[in-house]
Amino acid sequence: MRMGTIWAPLARAIAATGTDRHVDCLIDLIGADIAHDLVTVTRYSATTTPEFVKHRRFSDEMVRRYLASYYIFDPFYASWRQERRLGILPLKHFADDKAKRGQYIAGFLAQSEICDEVGIMLADGGDWCLGIFLDRSTASFKDSEIALLVERLPVFEALHALDIKARGSAFSRTSTPTSPGASPQQKPTVPASLWPELSLRERELVQLVLAGHPTANIAERLGITVGTVKNHRRRIYEKLDITTERELFLQFFQHRTER
Repeated sequence: MRMGTIWAPLARAIAATGTDRHVDCLIDLIGADIAHDLVTVTRYSATTTPEFVKHRRFSDEMVRRYLASYYIFDPFYASWRQERRLGILPLKHFADDKAKRGQYIAGFLAQSEICDEVGIMLADGGDWCLGIFLDRSTASFKDSEIALLVERLPVFEALHALDIKARGSAFSRTSTPTSPGASPQQKPTVPASLWPELSLRERELVQLVLAGHPTANIAERLGITVGTVKNHRRRIYEKLDITTERELFLQFFQHRTER
């Protein structure tokens, strides 16, 4: 057990709960004896687009690129939206052959000079989670290092829960709404020149998809059933000759960059 290196950062993390130093001290604790080259901290919601909270030794330009387009390919974001999975998530959990050729690993991480990362996913109130990511540029994380993070996860979770409790029910880590179904701050507008083959109802539904709303929330907002939303999606995909939500996002962002 390599406990000696974490006592001091653990003490600081305990003292920082309920203060603005909490996230930084939690990062220090998590990475105390796990070698890493940089850190990113992102908040994920099931009903709106991700937020960057802070980063260390990471490019501001890559943050901008992530928030502009790459987030739609982020497997950690997709995992939270679809499964609400918390805990220790290594990148290799998602890194099949298709993912390795995809926009997130082959594009975003490659441009960021990241070869491996592991996410520590913590409940952050409402339908949000806080993802603290340790990243490496030249070597992969060892199974023993992942196991060590898994062993310590209850401590990370307890500290973060204490911070949320100490802040009170009115606290929000950012200004974005936190309640399930809350309106996203970013509301992408589908230009009239894009997808003219879609009906007004289909364009309304696409707008909600692009804003990050899941199927159940779209159904509630439009006053239709989940089955009807799925039928609309199927017809939209057929009209646009695509098969996935990612392709829908990709067409939208490609059109926006060409304008």
